[in-house]
Amino acid sequence: MKKALLCLVLYAILIGGISTKSFAAGFALYEFGARGNALGGAIIGRADDPSAIAFNPAGIVQIKGSAIQLGSSFILPKVDMDFADGRFASEENVWIPPHFYYTKQLNDKAWFGLGVFSRFGLGTEFQPDWEGKYNSYYAAIKSISVNPNYVWKIGENTSLALGIEAMWFEYESKKKKLFPGVGDIDAKLKGDGTAYGWNVAIWQKASEKIRWGLAYRSEVEQKIKGQATFIRPQGTPAGFFPDTGANAKIVLPEMFFGGICIQTGENTTVEVGAVRTNWSSYDKLGINYDDPLNPFDPTSNKTTSMKNYKDTWRYNMGIEWITSPNWTWRFGYVYDESPIPDDTIDYQLPADDRHLLSLGFGYTKNDWAIDFSYTYLIIDDRHIEAREGDEIRESDLHNGQTHIVGITYTHYF
Repeated sequence: MKKALLCLVLYAILIGGISTKSFAAGFALYEFGARGNALGGAIIGRADDPSAIAFNPAGIVQIKGSAIQLGSSFILPKVDMDFADGRFASEENVWIPPHFYYTKQLNDKAWFGLGVFSRFGLGTEFQPDWEGKYNSYYAAIKSISVNPNYVWKIGENTSLALGIEAMWFEYESKKKKLFPGVGDIDAKLKGDGTAYGWNVAIWQKASEKIRWGLAYRSEVEQKIKGQATFIRPQGTPAGFFPDTGANAKIVLPEMFFGGICIQTGENTTVEVGAVRTNWSSYDKLGINYDDPLNPFDPTSNKTTSMKNYKDTWRYNMGIEWITSPNWTWRFGYVYDESPIPDDTIDYQLPADDRHLLSLGFGYTKNDWAIDFSYTYLIIDDRHIEAREGDEIRESDLHNGQTHIVGITYTHYF
C-alpha cells in the first residue's frame, strides 16, 4: 500500500505540472486508460485490469494479488466555425487527463480498489477578437475524481462493488462585453469546488465464454466559488463591472454503464455496450456575483444561461485479439449522441453527435504490461441559428475532429 501511495503522489505532482497548461475537448470524458481507449470503452464486461475501477470496479476480482496502473491520454481537439464573413478556427491545445489505479486482493472474497481519473472536461478556445467573442472566446472545465471501492464476491462467479467519489471541479470562461460608447470589456470568470458522489457495480462470469457487467455513478452537485475579473477600457464609468466574488451550482449527471463480452475464438473477444447519461440535470448555468455589475441595477448581480441538455446514449464495440503470449491488438468504435439542443447551443461547446474510431496494442512480459491507443474522433457538421439575446450568430460547425493518444503502464505484484 505504501508503494501505491508513493506512486500516486509522484504521478499527481508530474501531471499537475502539465495539465494546468492544457485543455480538454468535450464535457464528459471516457479516457480512463489506453486499453479502454483502444476498445472504445467496451471494457464493462471485460473489467479485468486495474482501469476497471473507472469502468466497472466489480470486475477487479479477476486480478490476483495487487496491481498498480498509471498513464495519460493526450487529447488534441479542433473545430472550424463558419460565419457569413469568414471562417474561424479554434486554437490548437492539448489536454492530458491522467489516470492512476491501485487494486489489492484482501482475501478470497474481498478486494480494495482506488482510482484517480478525470470524468469531466471541456476546452474551447478562439482568438479574443473572433466573431463569437461576445458569447465566448475561451472555456475550460477540469476535474479530478478520487474513487475508493470495496468489492466482494457474492458467488463463485459474481461480484459487487460499492464506492465513494470525491471530485474536484474547476470552471473558467472568458468573453467580451460591449459597453456602448466605451468599447469592449474583457470578462473572466474562474472558480472551483469539491463535491461527493457514489457508485455501485456488478460483474458476472456467466459461462466460460460470456462475461457481463453493469455500473452506476451518481449525480455530483458542484458548488463553485471563485472570482469574476474585468479588464475595463479607459472611459468606463466608475462602479461598472467591478472585480467581485462569484459562485455557481452545476449538477453533473448520473451515468449508467453496461456491457457484455463474448469470447468468439480461442484468442479473440468482442464486447458491445452502452452508456446512458442523464444530462437533463444540467438545465441551466446561473452565476451569482457578490456585487452588481451595474451600480444602478441591483438585479445585475446574477446571470442565467439556459442549457436544457438532453439525456443521451453512447454505444460502443471493442474487439481484442491476442496474437502471442506477449502481444495483443485492439479495435473499437463509438457512436456518441450530443446532449445539446438547437436552442441552447453556444460557443463554449460547439458540438454535435460524434463517431470515434480507435485501435491499439498491448505488450505484456512477466509482471508488467504497457498499452498504447490511438483514437480519431469526428464531430458531425451542425448549423447554428442566430440568438441575439445569447450573442449567438448564424454559423456552421465544420471539421470538428480530435486526435487522442493514450499510454498506460501496469505492474502486478
